[in-house]
Amino acid sequence: MTENDTTRSKDFVLRPFRIEDYPQMRAIYEHGLETGHATYETKALTLEQFQRSKIAASVFVAVEADDDSKILGWVSAAPISSRSVFHGVVEDSIYIHPDARGRGIAGALLDKLIEVCQQLHKWAIHAWIFPENEGSAGLHISRGFQKVGTYSHLAKMTYGELAGQWRDTAVYELLLPKPGEKPAS
Repeated sequence: MTENDTTRSKDFVLRPFRIEDYPQMRAIYEHGLETGHATYETKALTLEQFQRSKIAASVFVAVEADDDSKILGWVSAAPISSRSVFHGVVEDSIYIHPDARGRGIAGALLDKLIEVCQQLHKWAIHAWIFPENEGSAGLHISRGFQKVGTYSHLAKMTYGELAGQWRDTAVYELLLPKPGEKPAS
C-alpha cells in the first residue's frame, strides 16, 4: 500500500476496501436502512451486487488506527447513468457506524472520495439526500456541494416510495474540474 492509498488521522485510518470488509460494511449500511432516512433501498446488496454497482477505485473504508480490521465507515461512488456521455458523473454513498459518529470520519471519507473522483477524471458528484437527513446535507454542504433541486411528490417528480410513503429527495452536486482543466486555486 502506498502513501497515496492510505489516509491517516490520529485515531482512524482510511484505506481501500477489501473483500473481507464487506460483512461489516453491510452491517453499517443496514444501520442506515433502519433509520428510514438513508436510502430508498430496503435491503443491503450482496457482495457481488455491491461490486457490480460501485466504481471499485472509489470504495474506501475508515478503520481504527490500532485495528485495521474494525470498520468505522465507508464511502463509494457509482455511475449515475449507463449512457457514455455521463461517464464523468457519479453518485456518492457514505455510511458511518453509529458508534463512530462525531469523530470526523464522514468528512475524511468524503474528502477522500472527492480526491479519488478527480483522479478518475470525474467532473461531478451527486448526493441524493432525504430532507430529514440534515447531517448528511450539512456534511455535503461543508465540502462545497450545492443543492440543485428537490424531487417532490407534489411536483410529481418524486424519486420513489419507501415503506408506503412517497418521499422527497434533495439533490446536491459538487462540480469538479473538467478533465484537462486545472483546479481553481
